[in-house]
Amino acid sequence: MTEALECPPQTVEPIEFVADLLDSVAAPDPGARTVTDPRVAAELVAGETRSRVRAVLEHVGGTPVVLLSGGVDSIYVAAVAAELGGAPRAVTVVTDGASDEDHASAAAEALGLRHDIVRLTRDDVIDLARDTIIRLNTSELWEVTAGIPLLAARRVLDAIPDGGAILTGSGADAILAGGRSLSYPLESDSARTELDAMIRAETAANFRRDRLVPDFYPALLEDKASRLVHVFQTVRWWRLAETLAPPALFGTRDDHPIDKLALRLACEAQLPPTAAHLAWSVKDPIQRSTGLMSVLFTAARTYAATLPGADTYTNPLTEDPEAIATRFYLDILGRR
Repeated sequence: MTEALECPPQTVEPIEFVADLLDSVAAPDPGARTVTDPRVAAELVAGETRSRVRAVLEHVGGTPVVLLSGGVDSIYVAAVAAELGGAPRAVTVVTDGASDEDHASAAAEALGLRHDIVRLTRDDVIDLARDTIIRLNTSELWEVTAGIPLLAARRVLDAIPDGGAILTGSGADAILAGGRSLSYPLESDSARTELDAMIRAETAANFRRDRLVPDFYPALLEDKASRLVHVFQTVRWWRLAETLAPPALFGTRDDHPIDKLALRLACEAQLPPTAAHLAWSVKDPIQRSTGLMSVLFTAARTYAATLPGADTYTNPLTEDPEAIATRFYLDILGRR
């Protein structure tokens, strides 16, 4: 591996495996986190996001697509792409009872985007899960449930004749400590050290090619994988993110704790005033927010109820999850 330049040129690569490119990703350096003002950090985030999105839109051409969930990362990417004149189409994958649809629809409407919502039935989810397992050659829970939405999105992607960049906000959580919290006061050296350690550990583990499924995206999207642009997964983004101190990333709003503060401020400024509140929405990981985990768990209960003698003492459709997991394990033992 070789170190990249301190300020490398903007990249049009769909994804950069930062941990493979930089030796320093895992090396502690809390002293580098000098940007404390969230407003200053938001300006840095805004500038880099516009630069990255503009570069890939111009390079790829065609009709861009944003994989739009109800979370701030993809909403912000969609807002920037819309401002740059990309006229992206938005694609949202949901199941019944999913939490993604309302915020995604509100964002698309506010930004004037054509919005394709892919609604999956229980049978759709099971079929897609089976296909995903075959394509990825693994049944690992989080890999499969991350893959299902991408495979489902192909219903729309395959129908766009002049498909351009497929923009995703994935990766922002890793470099900006999304969904995390700190144990120490934000201004303290201990908080700075804690933040630096957690971000470096997650980035080193995830921003590399050698993962459980190294060819995850090509396996699911085939030739379209070369157009799947991870906006936040670049060396330049890493260089920016490693300068952000705890007060730039954490705060409170209406007495509620806030993560990714700088990005949320940038998103709020980017959205029309009527939709600015979407920058402060809280979202579960895509595996849950799409409703996939709930659908698959219900399917698991239904299957457990078909096991021999399953309803003799309790009902698998209503018993606690621990009992369901134990039933499956005992069934596996009995088959060996």
